[in-house]
Amino acid sequence: MKLKMRMQNKMLLGAIGLLLCNLSLFAQSEAVNKYAVEWNQFSKNASESFPIGNGEVGANVWLEENGNLVCYISHTDAWSENSSLYKLGRIRLSFFPALQKEGLSVRQFLNLEEGKIEMRLTDGKEHVSLDFWVDSESPVIYVKGTSSYPVHVTASSEIWRTQARLIPARERHFALQGCKVDSLLTEYADVVEDRNDHLIVYHRNEHSIYPFTLDLQHLSGEGSKGDPFMNRTMGYAISGENFVKQTPTSICSRTEVKEFGLKVAAHVEQTETAQEWIDHIEKMVGKAPGFDEAARRTAVWWKNYWNKSYIIVQTPDEAKGDKITQAYILQSWMAACGGRGNYPIKFNGSIFTVDPVFTDASRNYNPDFRLWGPDYWWQNTRLIYHPMLKSGDFEMMRVLFRHFYSNLPMLKQNAKVLFGADGAVNPETSTIFGTFVNHDYGWERIGREAEMIENPYVRYYWSSGLEIVGMMCDYYHYTSDKAFANDTLLPMAREILKFYTSFFPRDERGKILITPAHSLEMYWDDVKNDLPNVAGLHYVVKALLGLPDDCGTREDRSSWKTLLGLLPDIPMREVDGKILFSPAEVYDATKSNNQENPELYAVFPFALCHIATRDCAAGIRTYESRKIRNTVGWTQDGQQAARLGLTEEAAANLWAKVQNSHINHRFPAYWGPNFDWTPDQNHGGNLLLTLQEMVLQVYDRSVYLLPAFPKDWNVSFKLYVPGNNTITGIYQDGKWVKKPSLQEKTNLKIHMKR
Repeated sequence: MKLKMRMQNKMLLGAIGLLLCNLSLFAQSEAVNKYAVEWNQFSKNASESFPIGNGEVGANVWLEENGNLVCYISHTDAWSENSSLYKLGRIRLSFFPALQKEGLSVRQFLNLEEGKIEMRLTDGKEHVSLDFWVDSESPVIYVKGTSSYPVHVTASSEIWRTQARLIPARERHFALQGCKVDSLLTEYADVVEDRNDHLIVYHRNEHSIYPFTLDLQHLSGEGSKGDPFMNRTMGYAISGENFVKQTPTSICSRTEVKEFGLKVAAHVEQTETAQEWIDHIEKMVGKAPGFDEAARRTAVWWKNYWNKSYIIVQTPDEAKGDKITQAYILQSWMAACGGRGNYPIKFNGSIFTVDPVFTDASRNYNPDFRLWGPDYWWQNTRLIYHPMLKSGDFEMMRVLFRHFYSNLPMLKQNAKVLFGADGAVNPETSTIFGTFVNHDYGWERIGREAEMIENPYVRYYWSSGLEIVGMMCDYYHYTSDKAFANDTLLPMAREILKFYTSFFPRDERGKILITPAHSLEMYWDDVKNDLPNVAGLHYVVKALLGLPDDCGTREDRSSWKTLLGLLPDIPMREVDGKILFSPAEVYDATKSNNQENPELYAVFPFALCHIATRDCAAGIRTYESRKIRNTVGWTQDGQQAARLGLTEEAAANLWAKVQNSHINHRFPAYWGPNFDWTPDQNHGGNLLLTLQEMVLQVYDRSVYLLPAFPKDWNVSFKLYVPGNNTITGIYQDGKWVKKPSLQEKTNLKIHMKR
C-alpha cells in the first residue's frame, strides 16, 4: 500500500524564507496541504480511515472498494450509563448504479487547509465526487456529492448496540475493569426513531453508575452535583433535500440525481424525555446553515487555525524533515478535531478510536472499546495540553481547566471523606466527575479503611493537583487573563495547597513532611518528600507569588510566603562525588514499580532546572544516569533533554516518536498503542512538545531560541510566548534568514546565539 503525501520536498524552507523576507508575512494555511495525506487506493475498513472533526463532533471516514462512503460518528460528550465514551454510530452512503471496480481510479484527500475530506471515483468519463466536513460552528456533518451520471443515493445506519447484553469479563477493560456487579455490567440498546423523512438513531441512559460510585466511596453530600449520566441522550439525525424514508434505518434520494447533499446533526443532551431530545435535534437539522455557508466558515476557521502558529522543519535528509513537519501538523489536526467539546481530550484514543481488532487482533469487540477505560488520568492527559501554550490553543486549554475546576467540590470531598483533611485531592486516575476510579478505589471494601485505596500505584499519588495549578499559572502568564486567575486559578490553588498544609505532619525543623507519599507510580515504599510533590510545591508557590497584586488577596500572599518557608528542600543525592536530583529524600531504590524518572520532574513538568539555571549540570547528570529510557507514550525524555540543552538526545527522541505509527493504521498520526491505546494522544502531545522545546523555551522574561536544535537543520516557526504574544523566525543553513521578531513590543529578552 503506497501512501502519497502532497509535499514539495525541495526548496520549501527557501521559498518560505524568501516570501517572509519580501512580504514580512507568511500564511501557513497556504503551505499546510503540502503535508496533507492523499490515498490513491480504496480503504479496506476503519483502520484506513481519515479522522476529522470540529473539536466536539468527530468522524472516521473511508471509501470502500464497493464505492461506499462509510464513517463512524463520535462526540466528546457521549458518555454512556457505565461512563464509557460511546460512538454515536456508523453510517454508510451507497450509490446505484455504482461504478465498476475494474479500471476504477480513486482519490481520497484530507484537505487540511479547508478542513474537509475530498473523495473522487473515476471510471473513464464517469465520476462520483464527495466532500465531507464538520461545520466549525455547529454539531453538523455535511456530505456534498456530484455525479456525472444519474444515481440513487442511500444513507443507512449500521447499529451494533442492538440489544441489551452483559459485557464479558475481558471486554470490561473499556469501562468496568474488575467489576462483578451485574446491574452495572449491562450494555443497553440504541433506539431507532421511525418518523418523518429523517433518519434518527440515539442511545439514552436510563441507568447510571454515578450513585453507585458515590455510595461505594462514601462521597454523597455537598460535593456531589447532578448525575452526569442519567437521561443523557446521544445520537444523530440524517436529512437531505428530496430524500425519503426507505426503511426505519435508511433514507434514499427520491429520484436519480447528479447532485445531492446530506446533513448529519450529532447531538448530546440530558433531557427529561427522549421526545424532548428528538425535538431538539430536528430543530438543529432545520436550522443548520446551507452547504456553501458551512463550507465557507469551516474553511475560514481552519485557515485561521493554521496561521495561528506553526513549525516547519528541514533536515539534510529531506524525507526526514518532511515527516517531522507532517507529524507536527497531523497531531495538531487531531487535537483541534477533538479538543473543543465540554470534556478534555481522552489520552487513550480521543474520539477517533475504531474497531479494536485493528490495534490488537485478540480484541474483536465493538468500536466503543479502548484500553484503560473512560477515566481521566492526569499524567497522560496533561501531555496533550502542555504544547498548547506555545501553539496558542488557549480555547482548548480552557476546556481542560473548566473540567477540573467544575469538579472542585468533589475534590474537596475526596480530601475530607477519604483522608480526613481540608483542601482538595485530585486523584491521578479520576472519573469524569472527580472521584477515584472504582477499580482503583476497590469494588470490594470489606475490612478496608476509606483511606486505603486498593490500587497501590495511585494510593498516595498527590502531585496531579499541583500540576493542574502549575499549568494554570503558566496559562495565565501566556494569556494575561486576570479574570481566569481570580475566578479559576486562585480558587483551585487555595484548595490544593490547603491539603498539603492540613494533611501532612511537620518534621523536626517545623517543615512539611510529605508522607505517606509515592514518588509517582515508581516508588511506593517508605517514601518521604518525593521530588514531584516538593518540586511542584516550590514551582506553584513561587508562580503564585509572581502574580500581579490585583490577583488574589493580601491574605493569599501572606499564606503563600509562609508556606514557602515551610517547604522541604528539593531532594538531591550524591553519586561518585557528583550531585544529582533524587526521586525523594527517603525511598527504597530497590523497589521500583513502573517506568518513570521522578527525579527529572524538576526539569519537566516543573521548570526549576533548565538551560538558564545554575544547576543545569546537575540536571544533565541526572538525565544521563536515569533508570528508565524511553521514546514512546507518556515518557518525557524528549522534552527533558531539550530543556537541558541536550540537542542530539532531543532530536533522536523526536525522530523515534515520529516513527511510532501503528502498522495496521493507514493515517500517519495513529500513534501507539504504547502503554495506552491507538491513536495515543499523550504520545502525540509529547511529540509536539519535544519539537517546540527544541525550537523555543521561555523562562521568566527571557526567550531562548533554538536551545536544543541541530545546527544542520533548518526551521521556520511562529510560536506563542508570555503576554499573548507571538514570535516568528527562519533559521537556514546556519544563520537567521529572518531575524526572530515579536508581534508586539514587550520587555521579553530574546536570546538567539547559535
